[in-house]
Amino acid sequence: MESILVRNLSIVITQDGRRRILKDADIYVEDGIILEVGTVKRSADIVLDGRGKAALPGLINTHTHIPMNLFRGVADDMKLFEWLNEKIWPMERKLTPDHVEKGSLLGMLEALRTGTTTIFDMYFFEERIAEAAERIGIRALLSSSIIDGETPETKNWREALNVAENFVKKWKGKSKRVIPSFGPHAPYTVGPEAMEATAEAASRYDVPVHIHLSEDSREVEQIKHTYGVGPIEYAEIHRVLDLKTIAAHVVWPSDEEIEILRRKKVLVSHNPVSNMKTAAGVAPIPKMLSHGVLIGLGTDGAASNNILDMPETMKLTALIHKAVNRDPTLIKAQDVIDMATINPAKAMNLEIGSIEVGKRADIVIIDLKKPWWRPIHSPISHLVYSFRSTDVTHVIVDGRLVIEEGHLKTMDENEIMENAEKAAMDLLERAGVRSFLSE
Repeated sequence: MESILVRNLSIVITQDGRRRILKDADIYVEDGIILEVGTVKRSADIVLDGRGKAALPGLINTHTHIPMNLFRGVADDMKLFEWLNEKIWPMERKLTPDHVEKGSLLGMLEALRTGTTTIFDMYFFEERIAEAAERIGIRALLSSSIIDGETPETKNWREALNVAENFVKKWKGKSKRVIPSFGPHAPYTVGPEAMEATAEAASRYDVPVHIHLSEDSREVEQIKHTYGVGPIEYAEIHRVLDLKTIAAHVVWPSDEEIEILRRKKVLVSHNPVSNMKTAAGVAPIPKMLSHGVLIGLGTDGAASNNILDMPETMKLTALIHKAVNRDPTLIKAQDVIDMATINPAKAMNLEIGSIEVGKRADIVIIDLKKPWWRPIHSPISHLVYSFRSTDVTHVIVDGRLVIEEGHLKTMDENEIMENAEKAAMDLLERAGVRSFLSE
């Protein structure tokens, strides 16, 4: 692997234990590891000019369905359960592994170009998604979905669990960048027996679990009516929260459930854009933070966002809680940056999330020579309130330069986009859904 030196960076946002911000600093990377931060005397195989630029840890998108970029704009402005039942699930039933691969590469291209170096994904045909991640060069925690019913990949939850188990066995330890895991979809789609079997399998293989929890108030009512407890309590009873767990959304937790999340050290993935678009509500993030719950940020899939833009998610996170609580002191800029970097890294025991010696080299370089960055009174404030995803110039993942001057180095961008559009048209034709492209 080629060594990389980024020289003369105007700013380095380290996200280390002291949250240091360095001026006029260099970063040296070798064999995927950050070896020096500060003044570097040596040269490297690749030398990048950091003048007028800032470096920050690669952003971590803690909840997405990466192949759903194929669904972008197909089903908008609908209520959540109607959106699922009438549009998304009927289309998903027609998915093939080829659709998933093409959609995944499009989503990963978008993620990398907008500063995301790690995705936490939950979907079907994760084997093909893992292969796509390896080809394009992104880091990915991939959860093979388990649903108590038929999916495009399996006929029932036992078959889905078997597929997930085979995926975990094949990929655990195989790649430095692909982390396999189990994805019990949600309490309203996974019954007690399937939930407990999934938790047992994840515990046996010592891998994470990724689940949707308390996304919509109707989900809470349904689970309480069926099982007599809320969704988070249901997940706890069936041992899903005993593991390294990513809980997506968590818009409607009770006070008791917030305490469960804290006690179980669950990583809550806050998805403000998706939750606003589906009118699911606004998660009580300030309350969860005050109780010591660990928070990460996610975009959700492109079908409900409609982009995988983590800088946009960061800004929305800072703003929405100020507005709904009428308190401008809530969710400070540093809190948001922690949610997008070091928090999920720590929760999942990943050696990323900060720029410091010994960490895996996941680094994003952004251009500060933009009017919306000047004057730079506060790099932290600007990174949340002024940073645009188009400011990204270079992206390094696991010590490999994958984005250079805003473009992908590992694959042909135009081919990825063309193949994805063809796959989307084929999928819609199979599902009997029309769009602008089919007119």
